[in-house]
Amino acid sequence: MAFLLHQQARGECSHHAAAAPVAGNPRVKLGGQPVLTTLSQLAITGCPNKLGSSPFPCLVAVYAAGATRVKVMGAPVLLDTSRPTNLPTGATTTINKTQSRVKGI
Repeated sequence: MAFLLHQQARGECSHHAAAAPVAGNPRVKLGGQPVLTTLSQLAITGCPNKLGSSPFPCLVAVYAAGATRVKVMGAPVLLDTSRPTNLPTGATTTINKTQSRVKGI
């Protein structure tokens, strides 16, 4: 089991830039914050990645999979163990701050 993610979750891309959710699902809340589903994206700001000498930053992180047993309006909720893919770089983002009360599978 892993912790579910909500709007106040924070993380960083593999290049150590900050990542934060753009929007959660307002129909279900955890600690007063909208829960995140696989339809949610993380905005990545300040990514220093370069391709050669040209900037090639991570811009957004998208999720392909989430919880297998917990869904909100048909979309799987995100867990702190879910791994998104960053666009356009293909790198990953790690969640390092989330709520610690509600768990799911």
